[in-house]
Amino acid sequence: MRILAVEDEAEYLEMLQMVIDGIGHSLVIAKNGIEAIRILENEKIDVILSDVAMPSMDGLELHRQIRLKPEHKETPFIFLTGVSNLKQVKEECTSAKDLLLQKPVSVERLLKLFSGHVKT
Repeated sequence: MRILAVEDEAEYLEMLQMVIDGIGHSLVIAKNGIEAIRILENEKIDVILSDVAMPSMDGLELHRQIRLKPEHKETPFIFLTGVSNLKQVKEECTSAKDLLLQKPVSVERLLKLFSGHVKT
């Protein structure tokens, strides 16, 4: 499975890389939504894991743009957020393929999620 991690925090990217490598999946990294869109135009991605608060294009706008593309309407999208007000993020989770995880996410939770091939 190829997982696109859209995250601007280096420590989270390191943790994600460790978890994903440890279970034999491939991690592709983007530092913001603009980079993620470019990657999605050129690579096959099975799951998108995105922070919400990022520079340039946040995770909410990234999600909106991705869902407009027919080839990504059913791609599982996992929001990672540390924001205290989750209302806006929850409202964005309109598809059965959307999932919200609040930071900090434990390594155990990520292992369970990706070992089960992301059943949202």
